[in-house]
Amino acid sequence: MANISGSGVKRKMPDNLFQLEVNMDQMRRYLHSVPFAAVFLDGEGRVIEANSILLQATGHTYTEIKEKTFHDLFVTKERFASWLHHCNVLQSKSNRMPRGLLKLRSGSTCMCDLIIYSDNNQASLHYLVLPTIRDIPGQSLSSCFYPQIIQNINLGIVILNEHAHIIEISDTACAILGVEKQHVINRMIEDAFPGMKEDQGFISSAVLRGVTMSDKPYSWFNGNQRFELIVDSDVLRDTAGKIKGGYYIFKDVTNTRSLVDKIERSDRLAMIGQIAAGTAHEIRNPLTSINGFLQMMNKSLAEAGMDKEKSYTDIMLIEIKRINDLVSEFLLLSKQKEIQYKLVDVEQVCMEILPIVENEALLYGVEVVVEKENPLPLIMGDSELLKQVFLNIAKNGIEAIGGKGTLTVRFFHMGSHVEITIHDTGPGIPPYLADKIFEPFFTSKENGTGLGLPVCQKIIHDMGGSIRVSSKGYGTIFHILLPSC
Repeated sequence: MANISGSGVKRKMPDNLFQLEVNMDQMRRYLHSVPFAAVFLDGEGRVIEANSILLQATGHTYTEIKEKTFHDLFVTKERFASWLHHCNVLQSKSNRMPRGLLKLRSGSTCMCDLIIYSDNNQASLHYLVLPTIRDIPGQSLSSCFYPQIIQNINLGIVILNEHAHIIEISDTACAILGVEKQHVINRMIEDAFPGMKEDQGFISSAVLRGVTMSDKPYSWFNGNQRFELIVDSDVLRDTAGKIKGGYYIFKDVTNTRSLVDKIERSDRLAMIGQIAAGTAHEIRNPLTSINGFLQMMNKSLAEAGMDKEKSYTDIMLIEIKRINDLVSEFLLLSKQKEIQYKLVDVEQVCMEILPIVENEALLYGVEVVVEKENPLPLIMGDSELLKQVFLNIAKNGIEAIGGKGTLTVRFFHMGSHVEITIHDTGPGIPPYLADKIFEPFFTSKENGTGLGLPVCQKIIHDMGGSIRVSSKGYGTIFHILLPSC
């Protein structure tokens, strides 16, 4: 038969067992990807690695099977080397696949065909594939019910037997829960999923007691990644109505939730804008009168040498200006897409406000670096509004650094978009605040209005683009994408 090596080179061998020279890491990955039960044995017949399908067939956990030997898995009194030789002779004479009796954890056995690969090196290694496993007593629960409940490969699926052992889990579930399939098959829930406690997690043995759920929302954290899930669970019964297990099905709706949040945020901005548009006139009229009289008082106090009283009017004039600026930001939120857009060179827009940014950075001891990719396509937008966005985000970054550091502005051409990133080397944004920075009135600044970033977001969205923020503990990056022409 053929020799199989890591390089894929084959040659004819005199015997009838497959010979192979293996790269262990590659073979382990292959072992866990094949659609058949498979196991690695060393030269003494000790189990080195086994895949989840073999665990499901035998009923062992991954930890248990790693402590097994050839004699624990197969019914035979022969030594391992003799058994291998016997299989080779049997295959040579009959030209048929060898067969063996596989021992199950329950004490029963089942018949299985065998394909045996043996390496050609001194450190002997044997790879057994069981392409067919027949006549398993009490046919696997997963094989009975799994086809009934799996309809979408993007679903997380966990199937339990009547003893709350995990007998099947989908790849999507493994990714969301942060586990490897072979490490959880045949294990109890409490042992299989870190942090999955009955009073906190959404998968538990309670389903076997009839505690089921339908369309139940859950937030699950896998390290620093959060998943928003919709969970369903129920029991599995046999034809006599007896509970033989249970299942959990869950779908990742994180992106959907994010979209809903954006819609709600947009609605809030629109409502704020409508209120502002309706009240701006009523607010600004009295402010104009107050501002005018204060300026007159300020001048009179200065001429009279009443410096202390003049300082009070100075403060009031500054505060009135803040109110006017706030009303202006409100009004910007209420504006619809009525601006006549034109072709804009994003790089040129940035260069026009760069002196302002650099002067601001100089006050804080911050270095400004601009990196660009030539040539950049034009976009359809409003150059003055883009200047407002870039200036706002750049000033936020400079203030966040607070001292010596670097503000880096980069321009990229990403397919059908131009991407602008503004990266500061400040302390970064905590993960629990990252979703709130575009909320109206949310601010970490002592004198901030909390409207700067919502306004920036509205401007970019009105131009058909998107804006998001990322922070990984070494600063904050704002990513602005605008469709190119």
